[in-house]
Amino acid sequence: MTTIRLSLLAFAIWGLAFLSPRLVWGQGPQAASVVTAIDILLNPDRVMIDHARAANDRLRVDYPKSFALDADHAPHITIIQTFVRTSELDKVYAAVAKVTKDENPTEWELKTKGYYDIPSGNLGVAGIVIEPTRDLLRLQQKLIDAVGLYTADKGTDAAFVPKPDGGAMVPGLIDYVTGFVSKSSGKNFNPHVTVGLGTREFLDKLKAEPFKSFTFKARGVAVYQLGDFGTAQKLLWTSAPADPLPSWNDTNSKQSIIDFVMKVTKDGSPDFVPVAERIATFDNDGTLWCEMPIPVQLYFAIDRVKALAPKHPEWKEKQPFKGALEDDIKAIFTNGERGLFELMMASHAGMTTNEFEAIVKDWIATAKHPQFKRPYTELVYQPMLEVLTYLRANGFKTYVVSGGGIEFMRPWMEKVYGIPPEQIIGSSIETKYELRDGNPVLVRLPQLDFNDDKAGKPVAINRFIGRRPIMAFGNSDGDFEMIEWTTTAKGPRFGLIIHHTDAEREYAYDRKAGLGRLDKGLDEASKRNWTVVNMKDDWKTVFPTKK
Repeated sequence: MTTIRLSLLAFAIWGLAFLSPRLVWGQGPQAASVVTAIDILLNPDRVMIDHARAANDRLRVDYPKSFALDADHAPHITIIQTFVRTSELDKVYAAVAKVTKDENPTEWELKTKGYYDIPSGNLGVAGIVIEPTRDLLRLQQKLIDAVGLYTADKGTDAAFVPKPDGGAMVPGLIDYVTGFVSKSSGKNFNPHVTVGLGTREFLDKLKAEPFKSFTFKARGVAVYQLGDFGTAQKLLWTSAPADPLPSWNDTNSKQSIIDFVMKVTKDGSPDFVPVAERIATFDNDGTLWCEMPIPVQLYFAIDRVKALAPKHPEWKEKQPFKGALEDDIKAIFTNGERGLFELMMASHAGMTTNEFEAIVKDWIATAKHPQFKRPYTELVYQPMLEVLTYLRANGFKTYVVSGGGIEFMRPWMEKVYGIPPEQIIGSSIETKYELRDGNPVLVRLPQLDFNDDKAGKPVAINRFIGRRPIMAFGNSDGDFEMIEWTTTAKGPRFGLIIHHTDAEREYAYDRKAGLGRLDKGLDEASKRNWTVVNMKDDWKTVFPTKK
């Protein structure tokens, strides 16, 4: 048995299990066993998670083979481990729920004492020790009493989540779970959060350092089915509300959104924000939907040029129209912004607003992305759709503030994002009121009215919303001023940047990108306490399931 395996065995035997919250919950044990091995635990808040991850980072520098505290190994506090009869799991959940309701452990202030470790050869498993307060001891005893009606004397390997290879559980695990209540409760209870593996030399140094105690709270109680090495592997029940952001991995990015929303919406919170002031603004291209290899609206313009080409034979030899007709993207950009402007004006003007809306609706209903072969409206980001829904459920008014054309976006955004036309702000061309056959119309003219990009975004927010947002979301340096404008005001503020790092599921681009460049934003985000979403690591999925 390797040293790492020995360490993990000690990890299990002393109840220092980690949990894997990615696994699907609520479906009962995987194995068809009459007995299930469970772990009843507390999930800590962001304060403890941040401290645990900071310690974990140090341990992994010392010993790179240590596990990371991430979406697969989340910090938690084991209260009891035991075997229960599978047929009575629903009664177990009900019993735990009643104790949780009576005790309300999420209101307790828990305090840390220091570091400790369990040695195993030249390595050790380290953890942060929590004071075994009267509240924790009472909670443990009440859970023991409540679940005791449904416990089994002993289990077998079938009581645990099966190993992928179908092999046996680690030796000693069954005896450990059987004896947990008698050996690790009451005066022997050692509440803690495991932070990782380290070398003996480093752990001795870590424990010798002055430890600055801190307080934290629990987010909720959960019941997990145990896996090999005593890991809390499969979520069976939780007191916490349903996950509002299920397509996000359980990383700091996700938690930062939830923590901010909670503090500004909780009555009595010093950071409480009235509903009328809960304004959140979102860029569109690259923030709410895919913007590569070129923005969707440019594809629309290219198709419009092709449709109008029979009336303009001169376009066959004139850039950027020649490039559009030949699907030569590089040629379209030959004349820079001036050429793009000419292309957009020719394809977007010369018609009424109603006519343009109909053209956009027809195009967006059938056009597909050249790589993904899916409608563009299916290439919206599922995690961001969840953010929009979550914010609105908590009294936020959500706005799109985009460099894209306002009348290109309005025809379809309400259906796709749930954002009505009056809450969509974008770039615009001039329009003129006139009568046609006695009917009033607005005619789109080939002249730029307002460019809603970069410094134009705060101007547009002030002009059209009239309130400074408290949350702003973007993905490029074109959104920098909007996020800066939002987060430099007084009171609680939140800025978030989506960093496109996933070349496999979408695209990876940042500092060297032409369109959608993210350079200054990356440099400034940490200084300004903005959240940077790593698409590859923070999102479980990118696009919605195919329809």
